[in-house]
Amino acid sequence: MNNILRSVLMRRSTYQFDSRPIRDEELMDILEEGKLLSNAENNDAWHFTVLQNRALLTRLSDAHEKLIAREHEGLKKDSASGGAGSRMFLDVPMLLIISGRKDVKYAEDAANMVFGSMMLVAEKYGIGVCWLNSAPELFSTEDGRKVLEQMGIPVDYLPLCVGAFGYKRSAGLPDILTLGDNIINIVK
Repeated sequence: MNNILRSVLMRRSTYQFDSRPIRDEELMDILEEGKLLSNAENNDAWHFTVLQNRALLTRLSDAHEKLIAREHEGLKKDSASGGAGSRMFLDVPMLLIISGRKDVKYAEDAANMVFGSMMLVAEKYGIGVCWLNSAPELFSTEDGRKVLEQMGIPVDYLPLCVGAFGYKRSAGLPDILTLGDNIINIVK
Protein backbone atom coordinates (compact mmCIF):
# COMPACT_ATOMS: atom_id res chain seq x y z
CA MET A 1 0.00 0.00 0.00
CA ASN A 2 1.45 3.39 -0.90
CA ASN A 3 2.08 5.99 1.84
CA ILE A 4 -0.68 8.39 0.78
CA LEU A 5 -3.35 5.69 0.69
CA ARG A 6 -2.11 4.31 4.02
CA SER A 7 -2.38 7.79 5.59
CA VAL A 8 -5.89 8.25 4.24
CA LEU A 9 -7.07 4.87 5.55
CA MET A 10 -5.29 4.89 8.92
CA ARG A 11 -5.65 8.52 10.03
CA ARG A 12 -7.95 9.05 12.99
CA SER A 13 -8.95 12.12 14.98
CA THR A 14 -6.69 12.78 17.94
CA TYR A 15 -8.20 13.83 21.26
CA GLN A 16 -5.16 13.63 23.54
CA PHE A 17 -2.06 15.58 22.69
CA ASP A 18 1.48 15.66 23.97
CA SER A 19 2.32 19.08 25.42
CA ARG A 20 5.33 19.64 23.10
CA PRO A 21 4.92 22.48 20.60
CA ILE A 22 4.96 21.51 16.95
CA ARG A 23 8.40 22.00 15.37
CA ASP A 24 8.56 25.06 13.15
CA GLU A 25 9.80 23.10 10.11
CA GLU A 26 6.88 20.66 10.30
CA LEU A 27 4.36 23.44 10.87
CA MET A 28 5.66 25.36 7.85
CA ASP A 29 5.45 22.22 5.69
CA ILE A 30 1.79 21.74 6.68
CA LEU A 31 1.02 25.41 5.97
CA GLU A 32 2.94 25.50 2.67
CA GLU A 33 1.18 22.44 1.34
CA GLY A 34 -2.15 23.91 2.42
CA LYS A 35 -1.41 27.09 0.49
CA LEU A 36 -0.74 25.11 -2.70
CA LEU A 37 -3.87 22.98 -2.75
CA SER A 38 -6.32 23.35 -5.58
CA ASN A 39 -9.98 23.75 -4.68
CA ALA A 40 -13.44 24.83 -5.81
CA GLU A 41 -13.74 28.00 -7.91
CA ASN A 42 -9.98 28.50 -7.61
CA ASN A 43 -10.64 29.84 -4.12
CA ASP A 44 -7.10 30.34 -2.95
CA ALA A 45 -7.70 33.50 -0.93
CA TRP A 46 -6.98 31.99 2.46
CA HIS A 47 -5.73 33.34 5.71
CA PHE A 48 -4.18 30.74 8.03
CA THR A 49 -4.01 31.63 11.71
CA VAL A 50 -1.88 29.47 13.98
CA LEU A 51 -2.95 29.98 17.58
CA GLN A 52 -0.44 28.77 20.19
CA ASN A 53 -1.02 31.49 22.80
CA ARG A 54 -2.01 29.67 26.00
CA ALA A 55 -4.01 32.63 27.41
CA LEU A 56 -6.13 32.88 24.24
CA LEU A 57 -6.61 29.11 24.11
CA THR A 58 -7.83 29.22 27.71
CA ARG A 59 -10.25 32.04 26.89
CA LEU A 60 -11.58 30.04 23.92
CA SER A 61 -11.96 27.01 26.16
CA ASP A 62 -14.00 29.06 28.63
CA ALA A 63 -16.15 30.46 25.80
CA HIS A 64 -16.66 26.97 24.36
CA GLU A 65 -17.77 25.62 27.72
CA LYS A 66 -20.35 28.43 27.98
CA LEU A 67 -21.59 27.71 24.45
CA ILE A 68 -22.00 24.00 25.13
CA ALA A 69 -23.72 24.68 28.47
CA ARG A 70 -26.21 27.00 26.75
CA GLU A 71 -26.91 24.51 23.99
CA HIS A 72 -27.21 21.50 26.27
CA GLU A 73 -28.64 22.29 29.69
CA GLY A 74 -27.05 20.12 32.35
CA LEU A 75 -23.99 19.28 30.26
CA LYS A 76 -21.81 21.73 32.19
CA LYS A 77 -21.88 19.54 35.29
CA ASP A 78 -20.47 16.69 33.18
CA SER A 79 -17.51 18.78 32.03
CA ALA A 80 -15.51 18.19 35.19
CA SER A 81 -15.51 14.48 34.43
CA GLY A 82 -14.37 14.96 30.83
CA GLY A 83 -17.78 14.88 29.12
CA ALA A 84 -18.56 16.52 25.80
CA GLY A 85 -18.43 19.96 27.41
CA SER A 86 -14.94 19.45 28.81
CA ARG A 87 -12.24 22.07 28.49
CA MET A 88 -11.51 21.22 24.88
CA PHE A 89 -8.72 23.71 24.15
CA LEU A 90 -6.68 23.31 27.34
CA ASP A 91 -4.63 20.30 26.18
CA VAL A 92 -4.34 21.51 22.59
CA PRO A 93 -0.86 22.77 21.69
CA MET A 94 -2.13 24.60 18.60
CA LEU A 95 -5.28 25.59 16.77
CA LEU A 96 -5.21 26.18 13.03
CA ILE A 97 -7.94 28.49 11.81
CA ILE A 98 -8.55 28.65 8.07
CA SER A 99 -10.37 31.84 7.17
CA GLY A 100 -11.73 32.77 3.78
CA ARG A 101 -13.11 35.86 2.13
CA LYS A 102 -16.77 36.50 2.90
CA ASP A 103 -17.66 37.08 -0.75
CA VAL A 104 -16.37 33.79 -2.21
CA LYS A 105 -18.88 31.11 -3.15
CA TYR A 106 -18.17 27.64 -1.70
CA ALA A 107 -15.45 29.06 0.56
CA GLU A 108 -16.39 26.88 3.54
CA ASP A 109 -16.44 23.68 1.47
CA ALA A 110 -13.08 24.57 -0.05
CA ALA A 111 -11.60 25.39 3.37
CA ASN A 112 -12.69 21.98 4.65
CA MET A 113 -11.04 20.30 1.66
CA VAL A 114 -7.80 22.19 2.32
CA PHE A 115 -7.99 21.24 5.99
CA GLY A 116 -8.48 17.55 5.12
CA SER A 117 -5.36 17.58 3.01
CA MET A 118 -3.41 19.38 5.74
CA MET A 119 -4.45 16.61 8.16
CA LEU A 120 -2.74 14.09 5.90
CA VAL A 121 0.44 16.18 5.77
CA ALA A 122 0.41 16.37 9.58
CA GLU A 123 0.03 12.60 9.79
CA LYS A 124 3.41 12.00 8.14
CA TYR A 125 5.06 13.81 11.09
CA GLY A 126 3.09 11.96 13.75
CA ILE A 127 1.05 15.10 14.39
CA GLY A 128 -2.50 14.36 15.41
CA VAL A 129 -5.41 16.51 14.30
CA CYS A 130 -9.01 16.92 15.33
CA TRP A 131 -11.43 18.97 13.23
CA LEU A 132 -13.54 21.14 15.56
CA ASN A 133 -16.96 21.53 14.01
CA SER A 134 -18.26 23.84 16.78
CA ALA A 135 -15.40 26.35 16.49
CA PRO A 136 -16.86 28.57 13.72
CA GLU A 137 -20.04 28.90 15.81
CA LEU A 138 -17.85 29.66 18.82
CA PHE A 139 -16.34 32.65 17.02
CA SER A 140 -19.83 34.08 16.52
CA THR A 141 -20.36 34.36 20.30
CA GLU A 142 -19.41 37.55 22.15
CA ASP A 143 -16.54 35.82 23.99
CA GLY A 144 -15.33 34.14 20.79
CA ARG A 145 -15.39 37.42 18.86
CA LYS A 146 -13.23 39.05 21.55
CA VAL A 147 -10.57 36.38 21.08
CA LEU A 148 -10.96 36.56 17.30
CA GLU A 149 -10.20 40.31 17.38
CA GLN A 150 -6.78 39.54 18.89
CA MET A 151 -5.78 37.08 16.17
CA GLY A 152 -5.20 39.48 13.29
CA ILE A 153 -7.59 37.87 10.82
CA PRO A 154 -8.35 40.34 8.01
CA VAL A 155 -11.65 42.20 8.38
CA ASP A 156 -13.27 40.80 5.22
CA TYR A 157 -12.45 37.18 6.17
CA LEU A 158 -14.42 34.66 8.25
CA PRO A 159 -13.13 31.64 10.19
CA LEU A 160 -14.39 28.71 8.13
CA CYS A 161 -12.56 25.68 9.46
CA VAL A 162 -10.75 25.09 12.75
CA GLY A 163 -8.69 22.18 13.95
CA ALA A 164 -6.55 21.17 16.90
CA PHE A 165 -3.00 20.05 16.07
CA GLY A 166 -0.40 18.41 18.28
CA TYR A 167 1.88 15.44 18.64
CA LYS A 168 -0.13 12.36 19.52
CA ARG A 169 0.10 11.28 23.14
CA SER A 170 -0.08 7.67 21.99
CA ALA A 171 1.45 6.60 18.69
CA GLY A 172 -0.31 3.24 18.49
CA LEU A 173 -1.97 2.17 15.27
CA PRO A 174 -5.76 2.28 15.13
CA ASP A 175 -7.73 -0.93 15.08
CA ILE A 176 -8.36 -2.31 11.60
CA LEU A 177 -11.64 -0.97 10.30
CA THR A 178 -14.50 -3.38 9.91
CA LEU A 179 -17.50 -2.03 8.09
CA GLY A 180 -20.97 -3.51 8.16
CA ASP A 181 -22.42 -5.04 5.03
CA ASN A 182 -25.30 -2.57 4.94
CA ILE A 183 -23.42 0.66 4.22
CA ILE A 184 -23.22 0.44 0.43
CA ASN A 185 -25.99 0.70 -2.18
CA ILE A 186 -25.18 0.30 -5.86
CA VAL A 187 -27.87 1.60 -8.19
CA LYS A 188 -27.35 0.94 -11.92
